[in-house]
Amino acid sequence: MIRTTYMMTHEILLMLKDAEKRTGWTMIELIIAVMRFAMRHHAKYEREHGRIAYQKRFDENRIPIPKIRVKVKFLEREYDYFNDMRRFYRRSISLVIAIAVLNYLPELVERIEKGEYDEEVDSYPYKSCAIYDKCIEEATVFHIWWGLPSDPALLAAEFAR
Repeated sequence: MIRTTYMMTHEILLMLKDAEKRTGWTMIELIIAVMRFAMRHHAKYEREHGRIAYQKRFDENRIPIPKIRVKVKFLEREYDYFNDMRRFYRRSISLVIAIAVLNYLPELVERIEKGEYDEEVDSYPYKSCAIYDKCIEEATVFHIWWGLPSDPALLAAEFAR
């Protein structure tokens, strides 16, 4: 287990607490599930360049937005998953969690309440994920794939280089 903390606004925390009451799921289970929902829509959130974006500190009237430091415990695989999302989305984990909760928690709660939730919303990190490194002219290069290309032979050709 990995112990860490994330910053959450009161709005996000209230949404999660309400969802806990409605579904019987823990906050951690809900966060993991909405992060998996967000992964299905990763193209909307990925950024190739720029600094890591963080949650806004002030609202449109320059009033500070209060946040709470929330202590959590995740399995190592979820912790790695969230860190991978941070790198590819170029956003803090707290911001990615906020985006996922705001955009996907209502749908998740509705599916759970109807008994229609399918846990197989993504395949990370056990299937369809490949990471390898190789040395090219004294530089270590990492190749990371999420998902499978339409022609799996492309992966085999890349590994053979």
